[in-house]
Amino acid sequence: MSFLLFLRGLIIVLLVFAISTYLLTASLWSTFVQTLICGILVQIGYFVAIMLLVRRSVTKESVIPK
Repeated sequence: MSFLLFLRGLIIVLLVFAISTYLLTASLWSTFVQTLICGILVQIGYFVAIMLLVRRSVTKESVIPK
């Protein structure tokens, strides 16, 4: 997945999350904090996914004889 696709998806997810959170809580502060936490969790997930992809490609390269 390219970074631009990830960024576009992240922005859309955060906007939908922020709107739904605001409609449920009617609090701007709570919406901001919860959206910030959601964004951090998505970033951590993306980082872990990239690290797993890199690790998988490195282990495949070390197994293949040259």
